Amino acid sequence: MKNRDSKSFRSFIMGAVSMFAFMIGDWLLDAAGAGDAELGLVAHTNWPGMSMWRFVASSVIAIIAIYFTYLGCREAIALSRETSQNGSTAGRIMNGLYRFCHVTLIVFGSGLHIIICMFPMIFKTVLSSGGTIELAASVANDTASLIIVPFMIVYLVCDIGVSVAWYYIVLKKQLRLSPLALLCCPLSTLLLDFALKAIPLQFFKDFTVAFESLGWLLMFAALAVHTKRSAA
Repeated sequence: MKNRDSKSFRSFIMGAVSMFAFMIGDWLLDAAGAGDAELGLVAHTNWPGMSMWRFVASSVIAIIAIYFTYLGCREAIALSRETSQNGSTAGRIMNGLYRFCHVTLIVFGSGLHIIICMFPMIFKTVLSSGGTIELAASVANDTASLIIVPFMIVYLVCDIGVSVAWYYIVLKKQLRLSPLALLCCPLSTLLLDFALKAIPLQFFKDFTVAFESLGWLLMFAALAVHTKRSAA
């Protein structure tokens, strides 16, 4: 592989590795075990039995992983600029959306994950201070309601927006990938998440909580494959 291609390949692999780290963070945060149920907007019934260290560790992982996510995103943005230079107006729009989604992930991804980790921390802190489960849930849910709009905007951009752009890029054959690459994005893995959760086994309910990050992992992996094929 040429030096540029080798550098890009390594960056995409680092991006994939960072998303695996985020998957571990997702499992620490959301794999709540059997019998878990929602208590309003964000609170869960199994939070009292989950150790505080899980949420703290999940936050730390996000802080470390985002740097390596940046490496993958930076290369994805550069590649998108190259492949869309002589394209159609629709292609430039979709590639622009693709790049914008990567910038959004770099800027907000780690912070958003840490904020989500704070809700169970708040919940457990209220409980340890003598509050009831109802009070703890109310405090966590009321706090979450204050940021739900910007949270949903970032969520839609980083998951739906990047996936729509990715579908276009793959279908228009801007990358040296097969149509199977359509599966390598957050929307595809989230749809798989819904399907697997229909299986009445707790394993799938806990395992698939990391499928949002898995979609990004697969996308970085697909970009690494494209880079390798282009250099061959």
